[in-house]
Amino acid sequence: MLTTNRDNAAGITTCESGPDGIFEKDNCFKFERQVTLNRVSFAQSEGQLAMKANTRSERLSADVLSVLRDSVQDRIFPGAVAALISSTDEIYIPFGRETYDPIARPISDESIFDVASLTKLATTTAIMQLVERKQLALHDQAFNFVPQLRRVPKDQITIFQLLAHTAGFPGGEPLPRHLKSRDEIVESICSTNLLYLPGTNRIYDDLGYILLGLIVESITGLTLDKYCQNEIFEPLGMSETMFAPPKALLGRIVPTEIDTDRGGLLRGIVHDERAYLMGGVAGHAGIFTTARDLGKFSRSMMGHDKGALARILSTASVTLMWSRQWRDTEGEYGLGWDRLRPGYMNGIDDTDAVGHTGFTGVSLVISPKRDLAMILLSNRVHPVRSSTSLIGQARRRFVDAVMRYC
Repeated sequence: MLTTNRDNAAGITTCESGPDGIFEKDNCFKFERQVTLNRVSFAQSEGQLAMKANTRSERLSADVLSVLRDSVQDRIFPGAVAALISSTDEIYIPFGRETYDPIARPISDESIFDVASLTKLATTTAIMQLVERKQLALHDQAFNFVPQLRRVPKDQITIFQLLAHTAGFPGGEPLPRHLKSRDEIVESICSTNLLYLPGTNRIYDDLGYILLGLIVESITGLTLDKYCQNEIFEPLGMSETMFAPPKALLGRIVPTEIDTDRGGLLRGIVHDERAYLMGGVAGHAGIFTTARDLGKFSRSMMGHDKGALARILSTASVTLMWSRQWRDTEGEYGLGWDRLRPGYMNGIDDTDAVGHTGFTGVSLVISPKRDLAMILLSNRVHPVRSSTSLIGQARRRFVDAVMRYC
């Protein structure tokens, strides 16, 4: 086993292949034994690594670590954890600290992150479960569950269109800033003018997913967080995934932005303002999770834990979610999932690649062809939100680094 100097700011749990130190490109994560590697502080001179990358798996880990190190040095984020998940193995590569304070707590593979819009993947899963149980149909009109939508042309909006971001709602942050409660947010959404007739265009939005969360609650009689806990997180063994985390977990939660309107540093408080006004539970944002739990979700979606997948969704539903429903100049889109988006999936030669991003600096990319999920969790909005172009660069470099070896 390799030995290196240890620094608490970062460690790598990785795997290596058989005694010849080589593994096949098309099967790059089928390892025979586990090793633990560590590196020294990222403050060392440029290019200095605390490992000798003498096998392909170690070079892969070193290259991913280099992306994280460079991103911290460029102040894209103060810390992150990258994860690579295949049918048989997992690699977790944490780096940096929770904030830019040199005495801040180091990031680890047990750090809990606010994953922002990755919440939409759970909401999509919940809706598809209700479709499978025949409590809902994708062609159902949304006003059947949200009566405030019973007005032209919103009465045309279907569940399918809400999932596909083709309902006509504007993107960005179109709601007034003075809203103070969940009820006010819902009324404002239902009063918002559509930018186009439902089904005729696509604009990525949050408003439709807020409504989808309400629809889950309307049908099941459960709050969205309770439903997801019972029907998604617990069946998949995602014990460290939740909305509105308890204070007991604050020591493991990575902070996001310094928001003076909400008392300063946000730690364990959802970053998204609308989700915050809704009590931390919303269909578009609000989930906190770890790289390991997100790995469990990814593994089930890829069909590797067939028992767990069978408990939450059919293979046919996953196929439908991942199938192309829309295409534009920036990529392709399924239901709740992106498809082959070069903006953050750079270097993938898989035309069926799917994924999603989150505003706080997180992303999930799955390549069915490579049998691989690539997870990046960071807090790029610390200490304040900045241009998304920088985190886009880090996401692309991460995927690019992995693809060089897979």
